[in-house]
Amino acid sequence: MEIVTKFLDAVLSLLPRSPFVAFIDAMENLPFLSALNYFIPISTFISIGEAWLVSVGVFYLYSILLRWIRAIS
Repeated sequence: MEIVTKFLDAVLSLLPRSPFVAFIDAMENLPFLSALNYFIPISTFISIGEAWLVSVGVFYLYSILLRWIRAIS
């Protein structure tokens, strides 16, 4: 398992740094952001969107796998 972790760390180190890090860090200093998030729950939107994407992705992977083994047409 340690070999897999080291391999994945090496692969991830080849990827460029996210261009959004500076933007996200600058947003932390906005004084009205917590009040805005009270009325527009962005973190909840992101959580729901993430769950939806994962479920759709699992559905498509399952569908592809079943088609590959010819269980469905």
